[in-house]
Amino acid sequence: MPTSSPADGAAWASMASPDQGQYDIPLKSVKEDGANVDLVLGFGTLAMTWEGDHFKGTWKQGGAEFPLTLRQVAEFPRKARPQTPQAPFPYRDETLAIPGGDGVMLGATLSLPAKAKRPPAVVLVHGSGPSTRDADIAEHQHFRVLADYLARHGIAVLRYDKRGNGRSSGDFNTLTRDKLADDAHAAVRALRARGQFSKVGLIGLSEGSSLSATVAARAPREVGFVVSMAGVGLPGLQNMLLQDRIESRDAGATPEEAERIVAYAASYYRIVVDEADADARMAVLKGLQEAQPEAQALLKKYNMHHGSLRLEEARNPRLRTVLSADPGREWRAVRAPVLALNGSLDHPVPATENIAGIAAALRAGGNRRADSAILPGLNHLFQTAKTGGTAEYATIDETIAPAALTRVAGFINKQR
Repeated sequence: MPTSSPADGAAWASMASPDQGQYDIPLKSVKEDGANVDLVLGFGTLAMTWEGDHFKGTWKQGGAEFPLTLRQVAEFPRKARPQTPQAPFPYRDETLAIPGGDGVMLGATLSLPAKAKRPPAVVLVHGSGPSTRDADIAEHQHFRVLADYLARHGIAVLRYDKRGNGRSSGDFNTLTRDKLADDAHAAVRALRARGQFSKVGLIGLSEGSSLSATVAARAPREVGFVVSMAGVGLPGLQNMLLQDRIESRDAGATPEEAERIVAYAASYYRIVVDEADADARMAVLKGLQEAQPEAQALLKKYNMHHGSLRLEEARNPRLRTVLSADPGREWRAVRAPVLALNGSLDHPVPATENIAGIAAALRAGGNRRADSAILPGLNHLFQTAKTGGTAEYATIDETIAPAALTRVAGFINKQR
């Protein structure tokens, strides 16, 4: 946690979470009172007390609390990530500023193959949450590794910072799904305006998959192809219940306990969707909590009382948007060639049900230029995994499995 005390006396700090691969996390406020320090981030708080040679305190995030001890180190530990790109590079990177929606500017990097003439180009579209152009997750630079591989195989790649992150202007906290799609569409237009690419397409990871479908449906003459990686093909509420079942079992719940949690979650999510007024929604949800103390005990026992099932989160209109989403509607309108890939060990987006949903929607829409596959042994990030649980991401040295990289590059190079 780098800190300083500038001349005006205001304390400043940023934080890092090496286990999650997150560095230079800005703090909203730093308050000092003798040996006590309170830190406030956009997604959590930390209250600490100095105990001679270390800080000891409590970290709060998403309704959960964890004990935390901080000790001084000379530098942050870094994990081995052998796929992180190393020079020499057979391509060149251009740093760009792209006009997005609502007048924002998106900081971006365009990787251009050195020898390719009129190569295909692709825009990388992020999943949920704040992210910069490299898509840093658990010290893996997911999009940088993907861009490096594709550029080495003759494909131009544009990756950009989400609004309010990195070099992009705007406010991340006010982002809506439509604005996210606007920014991805703006990136496509920026590449097309250069006039040097045979086709321009999209690769979407997780939520970025359905956003890519939205843009392709919106602008069929501009989007030449779409690659869906770990994309959702089920209605939002249905996919969330699948996630909750898997997460509870991962946490140690018995099959009976998991079904009890899922039954509660189904009632909870239905209220979120049906009650448009935030105050009325919160009142009904509080009543549901009070009426089901056994379910509350299970949620706490298996650390499921945060995230989408955290009461405060129900005020966020974004949760209603996610639960009400129908990705199938977007995919039915896509006419461009599509490659849909999911990993067999994907827990956030269970592969069998979601890949079937995407494929069925494409068929229903009459798209005969679509291919889909479930890649065995790969997790949500397309790493070769043992369990597929999210806690495993940081323990795996591999960033993206070669099987996924070769499949994506091969598909795009056929679109020339």
